[in-house]
Amino acid sequence: MEIPKHRHCLNCGISIPPDQVFCSEKCRMEYMQRRKRMLRTQYMFLAVALLIILYYIISIEFKI
Repeated sequence: MEIPKHRHCLNCGISIPPDQVFCSEKCRMEYMQRRKRMLRTQYMFLAVALLIILYYIISIEFKI
C-alpha cells in the first residue's frame, strides 16, 4: 500500500495536496499571527539579554 504524495498544513497538520502549504485561508492567518507573536517574544528576549550584558559590561568598566 503506497501513500500518495502529500504535505501537512503548517498550522493544523491535516493532509493537503503537495502544491499547497495551508489547508485554508483561516489556517494561514492563524499561522502568521502565531509566528508574529513568536518573533516579537524572541526580539524582546534578545533585547533584555543585551541590556543585562550591557549592564554588566558597564558595571565592570566603572566598578559600580
